[in-house]
Amino acid sequence: MRVNVSELLADRDGVRVLAFAEPLPVPGEEFTFAEPVIGEIRLTGGAGGVSLRGRVRAVASCVCGACLRRFALPLAVEVTEEFGPRGEGPGTDVEQRELTAGDFLVPVEAGDTIDVTEVVRQAVLLALPLAPRCRDDCPGLCPRCGADLNDGPCGCDPREADPRLDALRRWRAGEA
Repeated sequence: MRVNVSELLADRDGVRVLAFAEPLPVPGEEFTFAEPVIGEIRLTGGAGGVSLRGRVRAVASCVCGACLRRFALPLAVEVTEEFGPRGEGPGTDVEQRELTAGDFLVPVEAGDTIDVTEVVRQAVLLALPLAPRCRDDCPGLCPRCGADLNDGPCGCDPREADPRLDALRRWRAGEA
């Protein structure tokens, strides 16, 4: 969703409220969004720029980092971004001066437009966990046979130690 913000750049007190309902393209297969991301975005003009604030909701389809099952992960994400007018970014001599607040503004695109979908996409992707879990107490997979322990015990002897830990066991027993 591209929005023309020329009137907000000219009017410091201008406000525009958008109903956001867009599908989000996500690269890869780790996360997918079966439904559009929905929410409300508020654009406010001020001090030579535009402030974007909002809250969106999404349901991501994720793969559990412990048991490898696909599950639905509901998300509620705060979206915040500050845009400044084009052509007023920092000069090439940035190392010779102190940074100001204006150096951290995203420039408004040509034609005085803002790509709201891209801002929301970035905020939602940053809200996704690095290693999602289908539930907090997910036991995952058996390290010996690979069985999903959510379905019950796998039949491996729990007292049987991993042979890679033999050196540690001998050290602890004083046999080192």
